[in-house]
Amino acid sequence: MSQNRGRKKKAHTSLEIPVTPMLDMAFQLLTFFILTYHPMPSEVQFVMNLMPAAPATDINAQQPEAAEANPDLPASLKTLETTLRAGEGGSLGRIILGENEIQGGLDALKRELDANLTDPTLPFEQTLLKVDPELKYDALMKVIDVFSKAFSDAKKEPKVAFAELSAEEKAAQ
Repeated sequence: MSQNRGRKKKAHTSLEIPVTPMLDMAFQLLTFFILTYHPMPSEVQFVMNLMPAAPATDINAQQPEAAEANPDLPASLKTLETTLRAGEGGSLGRIILGENEIQGGLDALKRELDANLTDPTLPFEQTLLKVDPELKYDALMKVIDVFSKAFSDAKKEPKVAFAELSAEEKAAQ
């Protein structure tokens, strides 16, 4: 008994953690993230085979005067160069298909593409889009949609390559 007299009994204290404020904070955070979440807009996928940024030969070179395009030409020689220049506020300003400026916007571009892609004497099977860096993304996507539709209407696989307009090309407006 003498051993128990010198020892002090420790009081058993229980530690209580308040759970209610933690749950309140968790639900406030959850509510904040749900209310401020904005999902990205839907993006459409399309098949696109990219080519080099420039054709393998000079597009302005004289073509042989054959009645039909040579089917044995490599794909890099069948490139239709298209220049897209930005207008006011980054909208689509001018479209130059090959050496011809297209007047009338995307509908006129579609008609011209249909004529070029269905003509058996023209060897075009792909295009090189030279894009003004100030052109907005949505305007570029509308042009790509026109090209994709024109290639599919001509029963050809859409082949589109991109290049940024150089400072010299941009100054030559």
